[in-house]
Amino acid sequence: MSFYIEQMRKNILINQAYIIIYSILAAIIGVNYLLFILVIIFVIISMFLQSYLSGSPLGKNVKAQEVLQGKRLYHEPETRSIQMKDKQIMLDFQEQSRFTMYTTIGMFIGLIYFFVLFRYVPDLANYLKLYLTGYRLDLFFAFLIYFEGYFVITMLNTTWAVNRIKKLPMVNVPSQYTITDKGIVIKGMITTKGIAFPLPNETNVNLNEERRFVEIIKEGKRTVTKLRFYSKNPKRLYEIIKKYGKMEQQNELNT
Repeated sequence: MSFYIEQMRKNILINQAYIIIYSILAAIIGVNYLLFILVIIFVIISMFLQSYLSGSPLGKNVKAQEVLQGKRLYHEPETRSIQMKDKQIMLDFQEQSRFTMYTTIGMFIGLIYFFVLFRYVPDLANYLKLYLTGYRLDLFFAFLIYFEGYFVITMLNTTWAVNRIKKLPMVNVPSQYTITDKGIVIKGMITTKGIAFPLPNETNVNLNEERRFVEIIKEGKRTVTKLRFYSKNPKRLYEIIKKYGKMEQQNELNT
């Protein structure tokens, strides 16, 4: 989500491309519930691709397999048991949860629009037929207007949610991860992503031994991304990330 907010303009262009593709397909297939199901499938696929192509939470994308080819330095197969002992974690997620609640409201409104107005797309196409000539141009523009309406609702809601929070903290807690001398691999529910070493210059690495985690923090214009690694041995983990992840800064200090 932090990547989406920081790269809002780029993601608007990507979504517009999806909308045009959906509208072309809709014009070819015609208005029926098979099309409705197909559109939902395409929306799910586009969300998955957007998550996959967005790269790592820190914005430095690398293939996970390339990272795993390096020398393994640290591996945490399951962090949930450690995370559950952190009594302050809910405080860290308060702003993020509030933002999620705002966007969920917008998503609910968008879904009502999506389901209720679908049946009126043929009526809009018949109206546009009075002004348009050509193979199914009426259907194309009717669906284009329909999809754009949904897009506008979600965008307005996201903008409203972002503006209600000065700087949104996005805490990402991998359930398992592996660190090699080439970077970090984090495994999520859908995708596995890699973060290359050295880390971006604008990132900081913080250690919290009491709560047993190490955080890589990247501050953007609208968000603060915190990639948090719970660990059985946080001090050793911190030393590894500092040594291999911030080697350029260390070299600069030594020179």
